[in-house]
Amino acid sequence: MKTSLDQLPKALPPEKIAELEKVVEIIKYRFELDKDDPKFNLEMIILFGSYARGTWVEETRVKKGITHEYKSDFDILVVTGRSLSRGQWMELCIEEHLDSWRSIETEVNIIHHGISKVNRKLEENNYFFTDVVKDGVMLYDSGNYTFAEPNTLAPQEKAEVAQEDLEYWMKEGDDFYKMYESALEKELYKKAAFNLHQATECYYTAILLVFLEYKPRSHNIYRLRKEVNSIDERFKDVFPNTTKEEERRFELLKRAYIDARYKKDYTITLEELKYLGGRNRMLRAHAWKIAPENIARLRGMKSEA
Repeated sequence: MKTSLDQLPKALPPEKIAELEKVVEIIKYRFELDKDDPKFNLEMIILFGSYARGTWVEETRVKKGITHEYKSDFDILVVTGRSLSRGQWMELCIEEHLDSWRSIETEVNIIHHGISKVNRKLEENNYFFTDVVKDGVMLYDSGNYTFAEPNTLAPQEKAEVAQEDLEYWMKEGDDFYKMYESALEKELYKKAAFNLHQATECYYTAILLVFLEYKPRSHNIYRLRKEVNSIDERFKDVFPNTTKEEERRFELLKRAYIDARYKKDYTITLEELKYLGGRNRMLRAHAWKIAPENIARLRGMKSEA
């Protein structure tokens, strides 16, 4: 993990550094108010995500007379000595205080976890927490704790993690699909397209985690389709690209992640949505059939001595 903003792969402008310093100051101040309560012990503040990786963007484009702004957020992980409930976190009012400071123009997204959970997930080689430790920048460290080293999991342990990932991401996909159906019923076709994209991305994510134990930092379903199709030939039937029409419709789904939300000229028909929704159902069915086969294989493997 990086210990200084000077180590970032893409240097931050002075105003961004000043904003981050203010973010850290506010978080520390809010915890300081409850310093006598051990459950509110602040242990670490970590910058992760696009700013930590050097992939952040902040630009303005004008297209057809319309100004479009593209701005990355600050992603912050707050680590506490003990896990806080949602109610306990809300007591700190950190988000409200960050929103009230005009000098912080960048949107700040904060997640929080207790050190025990963070270390447990690191030991399990959890893709999110290992990426945070690998790419993140330590903005504050109490010095009371160190991060756990990832373990080499036994096949049976890998099977349990894979089962957990499968169930989580498939449910996420199902939730987005329900929103797709609701939007479709209300003839909100652009919103339906976006939610269908999200459902598709979640199902692809579930498959990749089960087989490859990682989740790409990408919303590009072209890339996800390519990686999943390389895992098992049966997935190639889901979104075929044997004709220009098949590829055009898949392109509509890919574009929905951005264009369906932000571009006036994005259009998609009821017929196209129903076709893509049907392919999404096939992806879901394949995922529930093929991914458990790999989990069963892991459960049947013997651990190395």
